[in-house]
Amino acid sequence: MQKEIVFKIIEESGHLPRLPEDVSQILDIIKNPMEVDIDLLIDRVTRSGELHDLMLKNINSGYFRLKKEIKTVKEAIVYLGMQTVQNMLIFYITRQLFPDSMRESNRTFDIYKYWRHVLGTSMASCMLSSRINKGDKYELFSYGLIHDIGIVVLDACLPNHIDRITEKLISGVHQLIAERIILGGITHAEIGAWLCKKWNIREDIINIVEFHHAPFMAKSNIEVVRLIYAADVISTQYYERMLGVNLNHEISKKVMDSLGLTPEDVQAVVREFPSELEKVAYYFSV
Repeated sequence: MQKEIVFKIIEESGHLPRLPEDVSQILDIIKNPMEVDIDLLIDRVTRSGELHDLMLKNINSGYFRLKKEIKTVKEAIVYLGMQTVQNMLIFYITRQLFPDSMRESNRTFDIYKYWRHVLGTSMASCMLSSRINKGDKYELFSYGLIHDIGIVVLDACLPNHIDRITEKLISGVHQLIAERIILGGITHAEIGAWLCKKWNIREDIINIVEFHHAPFMAKSNIEVVRLIYAADVISTQYYERMLGVNLNHEISKKVMDSLGLTPEDVQAVVREFPSELEKVAYYFSV
């Protein structure tokens, strides 16, 4: 399939949601981070009660270990930063627009296991950040939450395709290769970037979504993309072991060198990963 054909099939599937007006307004407000009207953003998020409550619930869950309870979006911005709050809003919007109730049982692809991979990527990026003292761990966590939005689209709109991709993965085929085979040459990264552009989402997020498997093609936020890439590799290894697959993924040495990341750093994160993931899965309800 050509890209345009895949995108058309997704749009015609009947499961790609149209943005509600309040969500569209929020995304429009945060399109340009340097020009955000904070009061207007707070007003729109507060009006969307479910979105507001879900974000504050998870910020106060315990994983972020903040010194005080966050009671308002404005406080969240002060403590976590505007960019992080914006990224988290996009994640929660995605979760609202693609609810689990849309997914049928008896599927090969298990979205709940995949959400653990998503959380694992967020968490591993924080761990790597702490090891090498680079990046903002809260911002990295929020980017990790939305890096695989293309998988969510596939699961909701092309369930048979993602099931076939998963079957190939379980048989030992690398996921990206399986995606190119089933989808005619494209991957979830391209699908995710397409959706972000369709929703008019910020360029830095499109950059993360599109290039987290090809970090040297990134157009901006180079260090952040490389950290998310490395975290994704670590989390992918764990996810695939849950599926009974062991494809022995390795982080590119070139990426490691560019970040100042040593094999010992990676090994330390890999060792701590399972127990840390259990903590974040407990605290961070998705």
